[in-house]
Amino acid sequence: MKKAFMDVSKILKSHRFQIDEKKYRGYRVSHFCVDYKSEKYAKRGRGEYYTITFDYVSLHQKQKAIKRELIKILRIFLKNLKTSDPLIIGLGNSSILCDSLGVNTTNKVMATNHFTDFLNIPKVALFNPEVTEKTGIRSFSLIEMVVKKLKPSLIIIIDSLATTHPEYLNHCIEINNTGIIPGSAIKDNKKIDGNTFGIPVIAIGVPLVLEMDKNMYTTPHVGEIIDVTSDIIGEALNELFF
Repeated sequence: MKKAFMDVSKILKSHRFQIDEKKYRGYRVSHFCVDYKSEKYAKRGRGEYYTITFDYVSLHQKQKAIKRELIKILRIFLKNLKTSDPLIIGLGNSSILCDSLGVNTTNKVMATNHFTDFLNIPKVALFNPEVTEKTGIRSFSLIEMVVKKLKPSLIIIIDSLATTHPEYLNHCIEINNTGIIPGSAIKDNKKIDGNTFGIPVIAIGVPLVLEMDKNMYTTPHVGEIIDVTSDIIGEALNELFF
């Protein structure tokens, strides 16, 4: 679980960096770029960041519209990239509800890497490394082994996020091309980004935990939010590749 980058947008706004935003009824889509000028303020890697922010009602009533926006954003990232054999990774702990977004999402994505070559469709592989407490192995090490074996052309990583702003909790989907640190609570875990294995990385997350005064909080309906957002992300990935 990593910290939500929606928090970064407030920092950038305070320093008058440009954030593009489109508002629709019930949701909005924001985009900002962290470059060498804004990197020291944002304290995030250089790259493109998108958020789809929604209220509780719109998450349920406008699932199709939110899914379309997510597909548009992913297509922007995938433009001019080879995507014939992506590896989709669900981070997190499947036994802890607020940390189970990644696994819940990959369970809804179609795996085709095992199909024979005569099918003219992308060879999508799915992997859930779980957490070190369950496997005794660092998530990064497991991912590294899978990448070396499969040699994918693209990695998409899905994870639950933590935020320090209550208004973002359960209310947005975040997408970036700057990577993620699996099991970021373990300090010696390594970041997975475009430089790690020499292939593009896209990270998708939903803020499901509120971090305040060194404590973590969730809401009673976090399971419902995971069900709906994992549906949206899983369906978007299926439509994107198939």
